[in-house]
Amino acid sequence: MKKIIFFDLGGVLLNWQDDWLYEEISKQTKISKHKIIQDFESHISLLFTGKISEIEFWQKTVGNLIINHNIISETFQKYASLNENILGLANYLKKCNHEIGILSNITPETRKVLPDIWFTNFDHVYFSNEIGLAKPDPKIFDYLLEKHQHSEIFLIDDKKENTDVAKMHGINAILYDGQGDLISQIIQENH
Repeated sequence: MKKIIFFDLGGVLLNWQDDWLYEEISKQTKISKHKIIQDFESHISLLFTGKISEIEFWQKTVGNLIINHNIISETFQKYASLNENILGLANYLKKCNHEIGILSNITPETRKVLPDIWFTNFDHVYFSNEIGLAKPDPKIFDYLLEKHQHSEIFLIDDKKENTDVAKMHGINAILYDGQGDLISQIIQENH
């Protein structure tokens, strides 16, 4: 059975911390970071899946306060960088005859600013805004399993809620925290 190893984008393939964004939003709106996180998280899935625009998202999140509607993609461009170690791991796994993929929650605007060259070596690329499903919704893992019925699927993600739901669907999920040997964890998940 072929193996497909899916990587999350922000926090795994890209060096990224959500706190960078929350800090930028808090600076612009003068709303506490705690409140930003709470309001942001309650509406972000609608944005990730393309059900609302960024303007609608910000109206739901900060109300009538003035905010740069492109703050997510602009902050992403400012701080995110390619994680060369993880990209190297992905390329190594591909050379070992495994398929590699990306499964990522992303806003439509942020997707537009990502260079396509970053994704050319990946066999499968699924962005939430393009498929209309976002992690940790169980439907996204059903979608993945349906698309790759005859494969053993691995997911490397930096969010515990995503790996927990993936595991409930029989996906070999590894929580990435920037530490440890992912190759060993992939081999371990396989036994």
